[in-house]
Amino acid sequence: MARPIKKGIDYFPLDVDFLRDIKIRKVMRACGSAAPTILICLLGNIYRDEGYYMKWDEDTRFLVADDVGTSEASVDEVVKKSIQVGIFDSKLYDQHQILTSHGIQERYKKAAYQKSDSSIDKKYDLLNVNHIDNGVSNSGNPVNHAESTQSKVNESKEEESKVNNTRLSAPASRIQEEFAILWGMHPRKVGDQVAALDTYKNDVLLKNITFDQVKAKIEAYKKQIELNGTQTTYIKTAGKWFTERCWNNEYDTTPPARQEPTPDWAKPGYVAPVEEKTPEQEAVDQAKLDEMMRKIKEGRDVNAS
Repeated sequence: MARPIKKGIDYFPLDVDFLRDIKIRKVMRACGSAAPTILICLLGNIYRDEGYYMKWDEDTRFLVADDVGTSEASVDEVVKKSIQVGIFDSKLYDQHQILTSHGIQERYKKAAYQKSDSSIDKKYDLLNVNHIDNGVSNSGNPVNHAESTQSKVNESKEEESKVNNTRLSAPASRIQEEFAILWGMHPRKVGDQVAALDTYKNDVLLKNITFDQVKAKIEAYKKQIELNGTQTTYIKTAGKWFTERCWNNEYDTTPPARQEPTPDWAKPGYVAPVEEKTPEQEAVDQAKLDEMMRKIKEGRDVNAS
């Protein structure tokens, strides 16, 4: 049985000025600093699965919220604002409840040019190409060799250039995706994401750190917070945690030693309980007291004589 053809792509390009894009800034202003993380997660799902669009429903909203570590209401708010500012196409969303855009489809076609089938469904197509382009490889369509030699040379150069560009953009794209995951893991997701991303990216490219190392440090920091019962006010924000390179810190995840309970008599204000005596015990005690007083009196009389 033939293996099903994968529609999605493994990497997608993300501009270094992504967080400075006016549309992104509008979404961030309206929905908060977690908006870029949600958007990157949405784009990752779009490019990974269908390649150029994503069905938007309650299940998808839940999965994105769960991936990012935020509420479904926050995700829904980001999606609605993104449609409003033009990050996603409003017409296709209204008609088919999908998230896509001209730019997404354009980047998909460029990244998937080597696929045997990179076609875009006609009812979703926003590229408005004038020539017929079904996205299917023409390797099975023979053409006249004499007329196509120069064309093949040009196509070969263009494909080589595309491959090189894809290779250059892949590390940056991977770092962006890693950062979005790490930011979503942090216990206090506020702060300057641009500066935080720059710091993380620089250290990764310099091979000072890896994704797994930073992930382990965030988990250790969260464990330390849990063990100490640290209040939110005293938890370092994600922005500072990244820019201050707190992945170099050591975190104490040792459970506190078990303390023996303090006995009642050692507690402040302790009052010893009064023991109630029976009449017989009181008679015995009184007899002992009388005998003690008699002996003391006899001793005094002897000394006096």
